[in-house]
Amino acid sequence: MQYISTGHNSPSVTLAQAVLCSHAPDGGLYMPASLPQIPDAFFRNFQGMTASEIAYVLATHFFSDDIPAQALKEMVDRTINFDIPLRRIDNDIYVLELFGGPTLTFKDIGARFMASLLRHIGTGSLPLNIIVASCGNTAGAIANAMAPLSSVNVFVLFPRNSSNRQLERQYTTLGGNIHAIEVHGNIDDCLALMRQALSDPVLQRKAMMTCANSANIGRLLPETFYYFYGVAQLLERIDQRSTEIVAAIPCGNLGNLTGGIISKRLGLPISHFIACENANDAFNETLATGHLLPRRPSVPTLAYATDKADPTNLPRILDLYHYDFAAIRRDITGECVNDVAIIEAVNGCYRDTGYMCDPHTAMAYYGLRRNLRPGQTGLIIATAHPAKSLAAMNAITGRAMDLPLQLNAFMTGQDHRIRISPNYNVLRHIITDNTPTPQKY
Repeated sequence: MQYISTGHNSPSVTLAQAVLCSHAPDGGLYMPASLPQIPDAFFRNFQGMTASEIAYVLATHFFSDDIPAQALKEMVDRTINFDIPLRRIDNDIYVLELFGGPTLTFKDIGARFMASLLRHIGTGSLPLNIIVASCGNTAGAIANAMAPLSSVNVFVLFPRNSSNRQLERQYTTLGGNIHAIEVHGNIDDCLALMRQALSDPVLQRKAMMTCANSANIGRLLPETFYYFYGVAQLLERIDQRSTEIVAAIPCGNLGNLTGGIISKRLGLPISHFIACENANDAFNETLATGHLLPRRPSVPTLAYATDKADPTNLPRILDLYHYDFAAIRRDITGECVNDVAIIEAVNGCYRDTGYMCDPHTAMAYYGLRRNLRPGQTGLIIATAHPAKSLAAMNAITGRAMDLPLQLNAFMTGQDHRIRISPNYNVLRHIITDNTPTPQKY
């Protein structure tokens, strides 16, 4: 399979090239040149299949031209070795819990699959530097997935005071090939530094440089896996002939939503999406106005992982719909959920259903409650364990929440963070000093 840029002004590339160079030369993001055809027989039989079985079928359609079947099976099995349960919380509302992985977030799935991809692809004589900018769950998922890869150096950029201590320690305590860099600024400063590093010819001569945010196609495509598994479970419980499936998604960089749209294009019976943003509602404003808005600073909210004022995957969504905003609106309803509404949703969901959701999942619950219609069944994409937002959850609910074992395990390690101002020259020196000399043969 070949991959093309959303900018449509760069040559097509292979899977390895798209993963190892996350952004196209024209500044666009890579997408499959064409989406594969999933046989009807699969949809007749995918109910009752395990998550890894479903993921393997999808992976073969995406990656079998580049990766042998047995290697692909092992990659899928390494990626999904935890439960992804579907829970019914109300008559017509179900929650797909994606936080059973090692860092308690849905991003474990894409991060672990990308790590397996890199292990298979290799980088030849050049070392590989991965850079990621995150104010939320991406950093921990990527750091823990990549830590076992000794040939890879990971540089995690995160803004000062952007998240809680439990979250930060998932990547600041690893050491080794994981370099945690605290930037005295906001997430926009971190993203700007990341973009400079990825386009720096000096760094590119020393090592291959790629990003591990959802801009990387190797992280994005695996997000189809859980949509298919969630819908497969849901179809075992509902009568598809008498109801439509509506998926509600907490949205930041829009990778999760893009994975859902691709799943729908592959034939998955999701009739509509509710894109739930916090106060950083750039996508919803674009949807409402029909044109791209100027880049603006992000605003910190209770749903920290979705504090994205310039969504990375917006170009992919616009390209998938050929910039036809009317077509986008037929498939997607936007919903802005501010902090007041998040608090209301967390407490209201627990009061009405007995289900405790984190602030990000609460955004989806709020959006679904406002938009679900008779004859529809709601599927909430639950992206993080409530304990990932421990201080916020304690304040919102008035209840003390215990840390799960996965998070407790990070609390005793030594903190290895490096603190810098948002100065690119400082970052370049850190990357250069931690990049091994290329091997010569």
